[in-house]
Amino acid sequence: MKEHIQDPDWFYTFLRHFVDWSVRSSYRKYQVEGIENLPEEGSIVIWASNHTNALMDPMVMLPANKIRKVFVARADIFKKNWAKKALYFLRVMPIYRIRDGIDAVKHNNECIDQATGVILDGVPFIIFPEATHRAKHSLLKLSKGIFHIAENAIEKSDGRPVYIQPIGIEYSDYFRFRGKVLVRFGEPINVNKFLQEHSDEPAPVAMLQMRGLLTDALAKEIVYIPDDEDYDAIWEYAKLKADNREYYKKALAEIESRDGKKLKGLLRIQAVDKYAVAEALKLREEEPEKARDLFSKVDALRVWRIQNGISVYSIAREPGVFRLLLKTLVALLGAPYYLFCGLVGCLKWIPIVYILRGVKDDAFYNTARYGVRLALAIPALIIWSLVYFLIFKWYIALGLLILSLPSLKYLYDYGTYFRRFTSDLRWKLRKKHAPKL
Repeated sequence: MKEHIQDPDWFYTFLRHFVDWSVRSSYRKYQVEGIENLPEEGSIVIWASNHTNALMDPMVMLPANKIRKVFVARADIFKKNWAKKALYFLRVMPIYRIRDGIDAVKHNNECIDQATGVILDGVPFIIFPEATHRAKHSLLKLSKGIFHIAENAIEKSDGRPVYIQPIGIEYSDYFRFRGKVLVRFGEPINVNKFLQEHSDEPAPVAMLQMRGLLTDALAKEIVYIPDDEDYDAIWEYAKLKADNREYYKKALAEIESRDGKKLKGLLRIQAVDKYAVAEALKLREEEPEKARDLFSKVDALRVWRIQNGISVYSIAREPGVFRLLLKTLVALLGAPYYLFCGLVGCLKWIPIVYILRGVKDDAFYNTARYGVRLALAIPALIIWSLVYFLIFKWYIALGLLILSLPSLKYLYDYGTYFRRFTSDLRWKLRKKHAPKL
């Protein structure tokens, strides 16, 4: 076993190629932005990210670049010896919280020293300063652990700068597999420089100010909505606006003109979402009565559409009759291959369905799906290869094998398409009963 968790490991490096591919292919679109903001390789840096999607959050950061990384996870998952060894191999170390007990928290000094050793070796240490995950476009109060690690590193760094690297992770959907994900690296915070500029402040005050600085830096990289009683209505309002084609085009043109640069891919979607959220927040600030009335109507529509199985996308981009007919044709043409993929993919989706029945936290759904896919992809491929080549002639077997490769991806992608198609139909038939805005 390697002496330190961050030490090179040839087997881990070998597996990284497969794991990185598996992460990227778990999303219809995977986009990384701001890599140029990272301090040069070998710097003393702590990566700090928002935490919305359980174990998929560290997974989507893993393929962002090829360098080694060490992660942190809550201590209770390290209780079993096999889990402890497996997580150590995966470069995951424990951190203790008050809920783990006072005696357990005492181990955090050892964790801080270990984390300090990681970053002093020039390996990024990834931490989620909210200390727990929550599927919201918001931020919880940041814990102090990240700042203790930074201060400890400064004491031992021989004058080298210590950075905190803010990272925003934005998902198109927290709970459905094969969505879209944007990973954004913001401007790094030079902790040495910050502390020097606030050297006249008492240490607790300086830490609070650094916490505020990091909170603002994280909020800048995500769609950020204040976590209050209007959260659901504001996000619903934003999606109704941002998913509308005309609003999207107009808002994007204004954003790109204002900022003087063209956006690409998921940055466009995020920018328009942020624009719509800002619009709602401005309305609440300037015309609170009007905003209260609007948010009440929007929330009533949100509750009604969920009860009726209608996507916000169907309302914002209501298709015409011709488009519905075209979608019907596409759904019919894609159905036979969907059935084939359902048969071929059963070695993976049946275990997924079984496991999800025992998952109590919805935020772990995609973690479970990803884990099963990662574990069973190669065994399933071997089994079906044997079946095909034992039963059919080689050219038929080869064709079936090629058709089988994207089976699980197609199952989820077709499922998403069909779900939106049926949502469009429901909206077309029931919209006259919807609450009015």
